[in-house]
Amino acid sequence: MQPNRVGATDPIAYFQSKTAAIEFAKQQNWALVNKLTKQLINEYQNDGDTWYLLGLSYFQLADYQNASNALQRALAIGTSLKGIPNGASNPNDLMVKIAEAYAELNNQQQAEYWLKKALAARWDDRPTLAGTSLFKSGTNPHFERFAQSTSYKSLAGNNLETELNRDQKWRTDLAFLAAEIKRLHVAMYQNISPQQFAEKVASIDKAIPIMIDQQIIFQFMELIALLGNGHNLLIPAWGEKGNFQQLPFQFYQFSDGLYITKASSDYQQYIGYKVAAFADTPADQALELTKRVNARDNEMQTLWLGPYYLSLLDVLNGLGISKGNEVTLTLSSPKGAITTVTPALKSMQFAGFPKLPKLTEHPTLRYLAKNNTPFWSEQIKTNKLLYVQFNDVRNSKDLTLAEFTMQLQAQIKHDDIEHMVLDLRHNSGGNGSLNPPMVATAAFFKVLKPQGKLFILIGRNTFSAGHDVAVKIANIVPAIFVGEPSGTRPNVAGEAGWFNLPYSKQTGLISSQFHQQSRAEDHRIWLAPDMPITLSAKDYFAGVDPVMDAVLTITKQ
Repeated sequence: MQPNRVGATDPIAYFQSKTAAIEFAKQQNWALVNKLTKQLINEYQNDGDTWYLLGLSYFQLADYQNASNALQRALAIGTSLKGIPNGASNPNDLMVKIAEAYAELNNQQQAEYWLKKALAARWDDRPTLAGTSLFKSGTNPHFERFAQSTSYKSLAGNNLETELNRDQKWRTDLAFLAAEIKRLHVAMYQNISPQQFAEKVASIDKAIPIMIDQQIIFQFMELIALLGNGHNLLIPAWGEKGNFQQLPFQFYQFSDGLYITKASSDYQQYIGYKVAAFADTPADQALELTKRVNARDNEMQTLWLGPYYLSLLDVLNGLGISKGNEVTLTLSSPKGAITTVTPALKSMQFAGFPKLPKLTEHPTLRYLAKNNTPFWSEQIKTNKLLYVQFNDVRNSKDLTLAEFTMQLQAQIKHDDIEHMVLDLRHNSGGNGSLNPPMVATAAFFKVLKPQGKLFILIGRNTFSAGHDVAVKIANIVPAIFVGEPSGTRPNVAGEAGWFNLPYSKQTGLISSQFHQQSRAEDHRIWLAPDMPITLSAKDYFAGVDPVMDAVLTITKQ
């Protein structure tokens, strides 16, 4: 696209008006946004941000034809303006917004054209078209006037024919899953060949008549796992067909074995027991077998997520470890006594992969006590150290992450602090767009305290957006990594394209974008610790944190 003019007549006035337009957009004063952006575009037509704001303002003012025209211009030039209510600056989201404008103009053909373009561009929230999104209730109101048409249902992935028999319906799910993988997955054949993928799909299709629902879902999980990449998974907890059963235990693989770290009320007595075997399969072999359903970025994810998969009976059945509706575990008590238990099952529950639980006997232990709080900090005055635990990349109910980091910067500036710890051991991700203030705070510390040490504590479930913050900090300032290798790579296929299968209504994720957080030539499979420290069951149950103990020893005054 050839720019029509290099600059604005009065660039200072242009900047001031653009800044005002952005602020008015955040306040949803769309009439003023419309007025300002029309003036801006009359002055200078090469900024995608102003076309984007103009299009959103027209949309909110119900001038859908002009909205469509302006948004298409923004798409052609490009925009990355974030934080605008009802916005959609990512290219495929912008295509959906254009489709919504055409829908309001009652132009179904153009609306579906732009939806097809969005889907082809790996738009990652297709379930919203069918009203099956985990994050938005109901169907998109802009498409209601033709939501029952065959063509729209096909785009939404919600066109299951009612006269099909059970096997045909499952084959519809399989075909949809395979198609969504091909549509969404970036670098799909990085870990497998097209032939391997096609052969696995064909084998599942052939076996559907002789499998029960849960066995079919297990096979779907194996198909997804063949792709590799840790953001690929299926969650058989919320569907209408094929949901899994779960053991009443949470397991953790310590350096000295697999242990029960949490249990339902009827099985509390087994917390602290070591798992020797599932049925006749030794625990270490069972953990190795979970790789068949655990798509992963590196082998630390076997240690992180493998124990979770071992808590799912239908995974144990699929792996050939158990059969039927029960499994017997062989356990070793803290005193070494061997016992067996065949626990009652419960329906699978999922609210994110579990974190290492805090200990009843040591409720105030620093690294466990508040690991479900998004972020918090503590000054350790004896070491002149600021400890920051960053557990989830999201805002808390009462404090945004940006506000929290401003508080940290004030402490660094005014208090007697010489060293800083950023504990990311429990951080498996969230909204990565919130990370910059934390990265800036770590850099702020090193600028103000150049002789001070910046420690970043990492582990197996330092993952996704939680991992990105560590990589970005290390890109700009020296940091000392302490703990285990991290659970993902600096450069990795990630993000998450959601799918919802039309028959079983099972939900899952597919890696839909490539994230380059480090230099292009960075081929590390994880962030390796400068101070490698693993956690034993002995230390955990005794309330010892060897990682933080090492940091406190180094910074002891």
